[in-house]
Amino acid sequence: MKKVLSMLCVAALVCGCAVRPKEGPGSGSGATSYMPVVEPTEVDTAVYDADVATCRKSASSLPFTATQHDDALLGVDAITIGAGILYGWPTFAGFAAIGGLAGFDYAVYTPERAAWKARQETLMANCLAQKGYVNADPTVRVTWVPLNKRPVDALRATGVDTYSAEQLAKAQRCNAMPLAQLVDKGPGYERHSIACSNGQVMAVRCEFGNCRATQGITSRN
Repeated sequence: MKKVLSMLCVAALVCGCAVRPKEGPGSGSGATSYMPVVEPTEVDTAVYDADVATCRKSASSLPFTATQHDDALLGVDAITIGAGILYGWPTFAGFAAIGGLAGFDYAVYTPERAAWKARQETLMANCLAQKGYVNADPTVRVTWVPLNKRPVDALRATGVDTYSAEQLAKAQRCNAMPLAQLVDKGPGYERHSIACSNGQVMAVRCEFGNCRATQGITSRN
């Protein structure tokens, strides 16, 4: 029996506030603990939970790779530990210093860690969107777009010489606003196909930016 799954956004999220609830939909952060918020949909709870688990596992594969402060932190750690050895800190003080350094190192990367968790949440939301769920959490950005809703330009393959191919087609009056489709490429060359306004197709070959029509304009039929 299917149940109506109502993952409605809590008041704080609807208002656009940054504070998330402590539990339930919209709580947590990152792939490990974030609880997605989706619009009500007739999906069995077990199916939804399984979908969330699948998307959580996929998002968890995004690693934390920030390293821009590593050199500076290594210098601070070395100086602090060196001072401890030089001045003969007691064992307790030494352990306290090392623990403090570890906490400091972790805190330095707090902004990067927050951005990483936000990317994981986006991956989760994208994954759920592909499964048919509609995100209802204003704090999570969804970047996935169905193929039938993507701009035409996003669906066609392009290359480094696409613009040059389009300019050639325009100069030869194939189309006032030609859109070249990359059909093949190799070392130093690209081949494009361009739909002309008269219903025919123009084949273009470009070599290191120099483009020419290879077969003239042929019928699309």
